[in-house]
Amino acid sequence: MKKNETNLANNVSKILEEIAIKSQVKEGKEAIRNVLQAIYKYGTIGTKSLARKIHLPIPTIAAVRKELENAGLIGRVKKGAILTESGVEFVTKEMGITYLDDLLCEICEGTRIDFPHEFDEIFTKLKSYTEQRPIPNTRLDQAFGKPITALRRAYFMLQNGDLEGRKILLLGDDDFTSLAISLLNITTDITVLDIDERLIDIIEKITKENNHQINCFIHDLRKPIPDELEGQFDTIFTDPPYTIPGLKLFLSRAVQALKRELGRKIYMAFPHRAPNDLIEFQKIIIDLGLAIKEIIPGFNLYDGAEIHGNTTSLIVLVTTSKTQAIFEDEFSGMIYTGEINPTTRTYSCSNKHLIRIGSAEEIKTIEELKALGCPTCGSIDSFTRISKEKHN
Repeated sequence: MKKNETNLANNVSKILEEIAIKSQVKEGKEAIRNVLQAIYKYGTIGTKSLARKIHLPIPTIAAVRKELENAGLIGRVKKGAILTESGVEFVTKEMGITYLDDLLCEICEGTRIDFPHEFDEIFTKLKSYTEQRPIPNTRLDQAFGKPITALRRAYFMLQNGDLEGRKILLLGDDDFTSLAISLLNITTDITVLDIDERLIDIIEKITKENNHQINCFIHDLRKPIPDELEGQFDTIFTDPPYTIPGLKLFLSRAVQALKRELGRKIYMAFPHRAPNDLIEFQKIIIDLGLAIKEIIPGFNLYDGAEIHGNTTSLIVLVTTSKTQAIFEDEFSGMIYTGEINPTTRTYSCSNKHLIRIGSAEEIKTIEELKALGCPTCGSIDSFTRISKEKHN
């Protein structure tokens, strides 16, 4: 590399590093590069769309955008972020990025699932089911997946040979993946364990009304898998709490429920993680004696989970000869995000009244606030988050 090219590369690296430090991005300067490349490729783009495109949390994108604006590389317009003239020159001339085409498959959007001809009918039916779900209980880390997400999961597991003639257990099912599987009209034995009695009641009601075959149990996974279910299943699906203890516990219960055989699969939804956090995630998988078979970013789409860009990856794990649960007995620790990382958030209603919500407040969640309305004026129109205070 010539001297002037080396100096240019060093200058780019320094600028990206400075922005990463100022925005406190755990993903490092590569995240800054990815943000700039995406804005260049897609043109004007909003924060949520940008978060989904490059699989970064919305708060991360917001922090990076602020620093890129301060650096004069991007501007803010009605529809989102756009590169300034200086930004375009920096991306194309200094970073050397000029390719504009999006090579992701437009049909499957990178999920590898091309829906069959009966999709529309099944989707309409499943959508009518999901509309019966209650308000998410965010204290249980609930964020409801879109109907398309449940169907993607069902067809993906079907394509992989993990549904037909199999026994599948869903550890938690606020996304109604069990009902999506039932609508495929295949021979499958389906069981659901969920701590939320509201969801179990609705799944059982829909099952009865539509002649589906789903076995449902109200069960807190801090307790071991029921004896009659231990070692009985071919396939597991779970969307666990997005915490380290929650991950260890739910995967331990999955291992307890699987048949003691090589190559049994666990399908799991889990959000994007920064490289250093990803090491901890992978260590847990190794400690369980599981192997990672596939990771498909952006597979799961949610109505909630905005902090994760309304999307998570689908991760496929397989059992090995070394597979063993980390937790086998009852677990007494904390597993949910609100327990482990408690916060108090302040919201403003449409009339500018301030409301504090959190585990120590009278109103615990934003969902409760939306249902109850502003305690001062009763407004339920819109709430804007003003601040977020962490307690540990």
